[in-house]
Amino acid sequence: MKIMLLTHSFSPEISPPQRRWSVIANELAKLGHEVTVVAPQPRRNLVQDTTPSTDDERIHVKRYKSLRKPKTMLGKMLKHGVEAVLSLPAALKETPPDVVIATVPALPTLIVGYAVSKIRGIPFVVDLRDAWPDLLRESQVLKWRWMEPIVSHMLAYLVKQSDLLVTVTRGLAVKMRLNGVKNVATISNGVELERPVSAIDREPRSGALRVLYLGNIGRSQGLETLIQAAKSLGDDISLRIVGNGTEKRRLVELSEELDVKVDFREPVYGDQVLENYAWADTCVVSLRPDWPSFDHTVPSKLYELLYLDRHITGMVRGEAAGIIIAAESGEVVGQTVPALVEYLANLAANPDKLKTNNHGSRWVKKNASLRDAAQAYAQLLNDVVTRVGKS
Repeated sequence: MKIMLLTHSFSPEISPPQRRWSVIANELAKLGHEVTVVAPQPRRNLVQDTTPSTDDERIHVKRYKSLRKPKTMLGKMLKHGVEAVLSLPAALKETPPDVVIATVPALPTLIVGYAVSKIRGIPFVVDLRDAWPDLLRESQVLKWRWMEPIVSHMLAYLVKQSDLLVTVTRGLAVKMRLNGVKNVATISNGVELERPVSAIDREPRSGALRVLYLGNIGRSQGLETLIQAAKSLGDDISLRIVGNGTEKRRLVELSEELDVKVDFREPVYGDQVLENYAWADTCVVSLRPDWPSFDHTVPSKLYELLYLDRHITGMVRGEAAGIIIAAESGEVVGQTVPALVEYLANLAANPDKLKTNNHGSRWVKKNASLRDAAQAYAQLLNDVVTRVGKS
């Protein structure tokens, strides 16, 4: 089977779609399928030598020119529009595939995937990694509010035109079926189990409870609760926040206003990630509590932490909370300052609660292997090609 993948980020970049699709594409190639990936030129600041290799001869990566990241909303719209135009010829000049997959979020990718499917007369598969279009409305990421219903309706229309919609959570699959999407399946995120993993030796604990948040620092995370809790706990905890994002400056200003000592650090990759995990007594996974879409959202970072047997402080709900509880690798905390203060104070006073006893890695090996996900994906693709071909 010849498979075309349209994505806005692919190896050697470091990003959520890259982590998911580098492994799945590699496994599909091992199964004998030919995979053509159409993606923009990688951004240098996101390229790392630790990215998994996709050198398999059955994987062909076709690049098109990527514009610089603009600062204004108008600039972003123009960038997405231009890149969509550039990606279409790159997709159409290749040998006709049997099926085309478009990863979302990324509206231009969705539009191009739909266009390719119609021009080529092949099945159109949407890989939906977040709760769009609901998340678009809740986040108000579009500064021009009149645009949100237009973009949301376009997203919903294109998703309904797909021959197969693949979600990363079961709750999102249920919601999309209720929204009128007919053919829906779930292939969750996970980790690459075959990669070499360095052992993480936990640094000897002395004094304060070491609390780590490592990842994107945006509106979705709601990390102000963590900083406000640190204010109440004083010297009982040591808080480190590693990463970058739209909310970082505001959080730095909040910590200064509250006179809270927070160790803010720039994004890290590879061995430096493991060094931060070794430092931490507990690792925070957080999604703000006031966006309903997060009931069926699971941060991809959660699977990584479980696989590495880190103790997790889960400021989450819904499916993400259920995973933490099932994996027995931490606790789910009420997303209020008093609840978080009480929980962290109890954790600091009872260090035995930090032991995970390898429950997380065992759960991931059983439930969240990306190689297993690729096997399931291959069967779904074969089924949709057969079904659309017969119709």
